[in-house]
Amino acid sequence: MTTIYLINNGFTMNNLNFPDSESLSNRREKRILSIIGEEESRKLAQDVNLQKVNSIYSSDYVMSIGTAKYLAQNLELDINIREELGERVLGNLGDKKIRMVNEMQENDFDYKLSGGESLNDVKRRMLKFLHKVLREDEGKIIAMFTHNVAITSLLSEFCDKGFNLDNRLILNFQDHAIVDGTWEGIKVIEMTFDKTDLVNIERIK
Repeated sequence: MTTIYLINNGFTMNNLNFPDSESLSNRREKRILSIIGEEESRKLAQDVNLQKVNSIYSSDYVMSIGTAKYLAQNLELDINIREELGERVLGNLGDKKIRMVNEMQENDFDYKLSGGESLNDVKRRMLKFLHKVLREDEGKIIAMFTHNVAITSLLSEFCDKGFNLDNRLILNFQDHAIVDGTWEGIKVIEMTFDKTDLVNIERIK
């Protein structure tokens, strides 16, 4: 069996003022954890479920690396940086708000902005990396530090889709809510595979 933990940390600083010349993608990649985010990452590194992790992968976003560093230090493991685990590329927002784009994409997985990714694009990217890890790290326990939309896109391959009263996407696996439309704080999703066959998905935090 191979166990994969998908981890996202939503505790980031929102009071950073970048120069107008800084692109949206660069701003998103440079977001750092808030003080609470650092504290919660330190606590996460002590989580009993993660103490037997053999390999750590992280997106190249600062927030993901910042979350992974505590577990890596505790377990004396390297952090393997992989751009495939990066957040969805938004593209040119124009006069649209990110929340509006989120809702449009959750209702149409093929919708994307100019220069951006659709949720299906993200799903294909994440699935390709997942299958690579399942081949190369078979039988291991793996932590992947990534992002909320990336995780949602990947899980949509395995879960039943629905919507809550706020028209936000929810994902269920065997009648258990895995994604419930909110991504506050730290989230940890456990996926278990027998070779490349999915056995179970569970939200443990």
